[in-house]
Amino acid sequence: MKQIHYLAYFLVLLISSSAIAQTTIKGHVVDEGGQSVEYVSIGFEKDSIGVISDAQGYFEITIPANRKDSLSFTHVSYQSTTVPYDIYCKKSELTVTMLNKVVELNEVVVGKKNRPRTLSGKSWVNVGVVAFIGDDNEYSEWGPIFKNGKDYLFSDILLSLKECTYEQCTLSFNIYEIQDNQFVNILNKPIYQVVSPADNDRQLDISPTEDIILKGKKQYCICVSPVNVKGKGAIYFSATFRSSFARNSVKGKRRKMPICPAIVVKGYELGI
Repeated sequence: MKQIHYLAYFLVLLISSSAIAQTTIKGHVVDEGGQSVEYVSIGFEKDSIGVISDAQGYFEITIPANRKDSLSFTHVSYQSTTVPYDIYCKKSELTVTMLNKVVELNEVVVGKKNRPRTLSGKSWVNVGVVAFIGDDNEYSEWGPIFKNGKDYLFSDILLSLKECTYEQCTLSFNIYEIQDNQFVNILNKPIYQVVSPADNDRQLDISPTEDIILKGKKQYCICVSPVNVKGKGAIYFSATFRSSFARNSVKGKRRKMPICPAIVVKGYELGI
C-alpha cells in the first residue's frame, strides 16, 4: 500500500514539475496604427506548437521550458515577424506589431466577351462529406491542387456546404503557389466567409477583394480553413475525388490526400 502511495506522490510531483516547466504567453497582435490584426498564425516554424489569434488579435500559447526559439507571426496582409526568446521569456503578456506588406498592383486586361472558366478541374465525383470537428484538427486547412496552361484572373471560389452545427463559423481561404515543395501564399488580403446553420445545403460563392493572377503552368493549392467558431460543433463539406493537400496552417505540416472538400476555382483568361 505504501508503494502505491509513493507512486501516486511521484506522479503528482512529475505532473506538477511539468506544469511549472511550461510558460504561458498571452498577447495582442496589432498593425502599425495600433488596430487589432485578426487570425494571425503564431508558433515555431516547422514545429508542433502553434495557435491562431482570435478575431480581436488576442492569443494565448503554452511553450515548453526547453524551447528557446523565436516565436513566428504570419498573416496574409502583413510582413512576417518574429519575437526572440530573450524578449518573450521575460513577459507574460506581449504586444506584437506587424508591418504592412508592400504590394505591387498587377495590370489586368480581360476581354469584354470573356466568360469565367473552371480552373480547378471539371470531372467531379462526389464521395460523401469531409468534416472539420472541434479545435484539435491535426490538419486545419484542406483543398485541391490544380494547374492551367494559360494565365487567368482568379474570380470565384465555389464550395458546397453540407452542414454547419456551430452557432457561427468564419471560413478562411488561402491560395498557395507550390514552389520547390514550399507553399507560398499569393494573396495580399484575406478571404473570409461567415456561415451558420442557415447556410446548410448551400453552394457558397466567394469572390476575392483584389486582383489575383494565376500563372500558366504553375501549380496551385486552394485551401479552406475554419478560423473562428461560436459554440461547439462541426462543419461538413461535400467531398470529391481530387488530388489535394491537408495542411496545418500554423505548423506548416501537410499531407497529400486523394479526396478533399469540393472546391471549384473560376477565373477569366487574360489577354483575350
